[in-house]
Amino acid sequence: MTYSVRLIRVEAHGDREVLVTDHDGMPPIAINMYLARFRARSHSYRRAVAHAVVKVHLWAESLNIDLLERIKSGEFLHFLEIESFAEYLRYRIDAPTLAPQSIEVAQSSFVCRNTFKTRASQVTAYLEFIGQVFAGKRKSSDPYNVHLANFISAFRKTLYEGGGVKHEKARYGLTDDAVQKLLWWVDPSNPLNPFQERVRIRNQLVIWMFLFSGIRQGELLSLRPDALVKTPYSHLLRVTQNSTLDQDPRANPPDVKTFSRVIPVPKEIAECIDIYIQTERKQRGRITGKVAPYLFLNSALVPRPMTYRCVYHIFERLKKVDPTHFGTIQPYQLRHTFNDLLALDPSLDHKTDEFKNVQRDVCGWSSNSEQGINYTKRSREILAARALQNIISQFKL
Repeated sequence: MTYSVRLIRVEAHGDREVLVTDHDGMPPIAINMYLARFRARSHSYRRAVAHAVVKVHLWAESLNIDLLERIKSGEFLHFLEIESFAEYLRYRIDAPTLAPQSIEVAQSSFVCRNTFKTRASQVTAYLEFIGQVFAGKRKSSDPYNVHLANFISAFRKTLYEGGGVKHEKARYGLTDDAVQKLLWWVDPSNPLNPFQERVRIRNQLVIWMFLFSGIRQGELLSLRPDALVKTPYSHLLRVTQNSTLDQDPRANPPDVKTFSRVIPVPKEIAECIDIYIQTERKQRGRITGKVAPYLFLNSALVPRPMTYRCVYHIFERLKKVDPTHFGTIQPYQLRHTFNDLLALDPSLDHKTDEFKNVQRDVCGWSSNSEQGINYTKRSREILAARALQNIISQFKL
């Protein structure tokens, strides 16, 4: 059996619901009943949970195991079956092999540890939920609850001992040369600019914001035309939750991962936002007044809010025109580049807590987050090279 995870728009209130359907297009009751518990969470979170839950059902069916019947009867899963699922959970969807012989191949075959732990946690919570549903129909004296608790404990322990690949692929930001080249390509006055003239300012603004503000894709696509705020010391961008879903026509509307916050931006970006609003956006005509209230619009004849696919096409175009510098470029790399630039700025001491706090604020991380270390691989290598040069300069070689 195949399963499909769908995102559907509820006409009554405009919100998106995640629905899992089987090969007949019917929604399995157990899976969707579980997903309904997370209606207060973002649809991207619910979709991730749905994909994890679907994986355990696909694995069970591949071994002719009736998962729900096993849980209902109290037989649950045996040790070797749990081991088998732990191995199944490790692999990427597009894994090139099921028996990698080197670390490099393993990096392309297995998910990372964090992804594995997230999947394991989601599947464990689902199985425990299903068990509690069936336990509710039994007498209080029934030993089912004890057996369920033992099974969940063994299941969790076995999965967590497996883990994903320990040698993860390092994600790098762009080099200084690549950044300069990127800025040159998206310059609206560049005769070799690969984009249509009517979207050149918009695309330049998108690249600038990714590079010099650290904004996420979902945050960028959720920005409103009045997001820019001027203060005595700088310009700020108000990033809010996508609160107008009822007006958002996008099939996959953007999610904002954090609560509302403000992002400081350079005056050049602030000026570019004003220019974009007064030129390209305004030139779309009066119909823009009827479009859902989002800053960035697509390039279609009938304007609609910009989508993830539009951002994807910008980067795909850059790959085609300059494969030497941007053959594998992705939007997330610009967020890494922003953090590298932040770490290398001489006005900030990257070794202090104050730098960490600044980084957490501008990137939208929690006050105790250590995510920053995952976003500054290139800058750490540069700083290490500088330190080694200082060390070796003390000696005559």
